[in-house]
Amino acid sequence: MTVHAHIPAATVSRRAFAVGAGATLASLGAASTTMGTGSTAHANEAAEPAPEPIEYEVVNCGDILIIGAGFGAFTAAFKAISEGKRVTIIDKGPFLHSGNAGYNWDTVASWLPDANNYESDMYWKRLVNQPMYLRAIQEDTDAPNRWLELINRGQTILTRDEEGEIQWYSDYPFLRSFQSFFPRLTLDELAKSPLLTVIDRTMVTDVIVNDGRCVGVTGLYLPTGDYRAFRAPVTILATGPTNWFYGWTGVTAYTNGSPDNTGDVDMALFRRGVGIGESEYAVYDYLTTYPKGLGYGWNTSLNPDASEWRLFADKDGNPLVTEENGWDAERAKAGDRNYFNAMCGKSIADGLGTEDGGLLCRADYDHLRPIMKQNLPIFEEFGIDPLTELLPIHDEIYERGGSPVVDDNLMCEGVAGLFCTRGAGAQSGSNGGAMAYSNFRFGLFAVNRALEYLAQTEAPAAIDWTPVEEEVARLEALRTRTPENGLRPHVVRHAIQNACGTCMGVYRDPTLLDAALAELRRIRDEDIDRMTVSSTSKTFNTEWREIIENYNLLDAALLAVEASLLREETRGCYYRPDFPETDEENWRCMLVGTKANGAIEFAKRDVPQLEQ
Repeated sequence: MTVHAHIPAATVSRRAFAVGAGATLASLGAASTTMGTGSTAHANEAAEPAPEPIEYEVVNCGDILIIGAGFGAFTAAFKAISEGKRVTIIDKGPFLHSGNAGYNWDTVASWLPDANNYESDMYWKRLVNQPMYLRAIQEDTDAPNRWLELINRGQTILTRDEEGEIQWYSDYPFLRSFQSFFPRLTLDELAKSPLLTVIDRTMVTDVIVNDGRCVGVTGLYLPTGDYRAFRAPVTILATGPTNWFYGWTGVTAYTNGSPDNTGDVDMALFRRGVGIGESEYAVYDYLTTYPKGLGYGWNTSLNPDASEWRLFADKDGNPLVTEENGWDAERAKAGDRNYFNAMCGKSIADGLGTEDGGLLCRADYDHLRPIMKQNLPIFEEFGIDPLTELLPIHDEIYERGGSPVVDDNLMCEGVAGLFCTRGAGAQSGSNGGAMAYSNFRFGLFAVNRALEYLAQTEAPAAIDWTPVEEEVARLEALRTRTPENGLRPHVVRHAIQNACGTCMGVYRDPTLLDAALAELRRIRDEDIDRMTVSSTSKTFNTEWREIIENYNLLDAALLAVEASLLREETRGCYYRPDFPETDEENWRCMLVGTKANGAIEFAKRDVPQLEQ
């Protein structure tokens, strides 16, 4: 494996272009493989000093470029390498320690071979694109033995009860899953391959599109601020969901997702006119919020959800899941996460919640998931006994929609050669917890389609580097601009998060959604272009990075809030008090948002279903 600082010299060339008073972006044409300038000056500007050229590196990424280093990414990488393909992974954070995979925990699911009654299963009914998922299941012939495959890679994943029987996290007639999976061990195994190059600490900010085809991406190496263009005949987008616009409890983010997940590539595609679907959907759990600084991490919290319905209590400490409170107890006991979370939102709306909009819980040792039992001693260090005391809990977002729309091959609509492991319309939509179950499966499905594309399509003989040079000019402008009444980027970020934190939880109050939308539009019109850095240094300039990310977070937030207002029903994990029922007739569809003249336009899109 090769890691960032040691990119093989043979794969790198340098380019330069100039942007200034005498240059226009439209004049920057296809570049050669050697350093040069791409600017054109007008005759009346000939006397002006020549602008300083801006350099960027061009990195040839072999056969397949993968953006992201999580569960879908390494599944795709393993398969491509097994076919003898050269793979490059770009990771925004430090490899092995970044993103959600860096938490060193996940859920892995296997579809059982005799599970063929898809139409009647609770889980299956909630999928958005049932035919797509069925294809992925049928293609993943090793799924029943996924756990054995991981064990062979060095994983220790299975928990056993006192009788020695395997304790499955979920064990349905059609689906079996386990927790306590440690992805870093899998990444260690992947890293042994000489066909893999890892380029980490690199933020991808744009997609290089030539004649409707993705030929690579533009990136920023964060430690030095160097610009890079990554060239590849096929690219797989395997980044996580955009969670970090969501909000705060005060000192704790309402998400256990990685702060790296700011929608960089998704929103770059959105700016290029690609449709973004399922933005209103989110998946929630409830996590302990006390003590206040302990955090929302899996290793520092209790995580009661639908499988631990017995643990939930109202603000007065009374059991929450009762018929008197309007619950269908049998449905709650069945582990229907969507129903459970929506009803929690309704219960809070009915006045059963705490002053801060949460609930209470206790830890029942016999019914607590094994991965959470290991956290009990942490609370004891704070003088808290979760087995006897009621603790405040709050909904936290750990998955959400808002992804580029893909076709039946997981290829991004309108951008050939770009495959998305979590593309909108392909996976789960409103289904709770489906991404955790499908990351592996769709990583495999995406790379299989990418390999087919690679075999059938010739790489372009030449690249038009204009998109790279336009993007580099944009990034330079963000670093060097000095607007009047400038704002620090953290002020703008907190404004975005505070707006969304009021309304984007399980309980979707339309009045609060309207107020959040007004605030987000104000930020768009008044604040976002006033962001400025305190230092123009390119070296580890975290404010510069934050400015770039804030544009992405604002677009993602606007998409989510506007789509939530448009979808007039309760669906999945969230509850609309003004539309408390699910409306299959009018809203069994996907909302797709596109950017047009600076505004967002939405359209309904039918999603295919299996015939009954």
